[in-house]
Amino acid sequence: MEAPESLDDFVLFVFLHMGHVDGSLHPTEKDTILEKMRTLFPTHSGLEEKFRLMESEYIKLGSEAAEVLIKSGSQSYSEIDRQKRIEIYTTLFDIINANGKVNSEETQTLRLLRVWLMPE
Repeated sequence: MEAPESLDDFVLFVFLHMGHVDGSLHPTEKDTILEKMRTLFPTHSGLEEKFRLMESEYIKLGSEAAEVLIKSGSQSYSEIDRQKRIEIYTTLFDIINANGKVNSEETQTLRLLRVWLMPE
């Protein structure tokens, strides 16, 4: 799998990774991802189908390979405006808190993504 070609697809992939990084995607995490994607990218069409297909690809890829893909892809999207970065980063918190518990894998992934989204 190659890095998603559009910002909205890349963000969906990042959100899926965040939801799956603890080993499974809880239904409330999925609902949060879909809700936040609709808010962040209101013109994104076919979101449910794209989610299903991308999740299938993500599962085949595995979390370690997904992380490599995210690291390389984040360089392509380094010019996102600050407000959008904040919204994406805030959504990551919403995703990991959606199931009522946060584990060390989620915290570590959040730190990794902070480097891309909130550079100092």
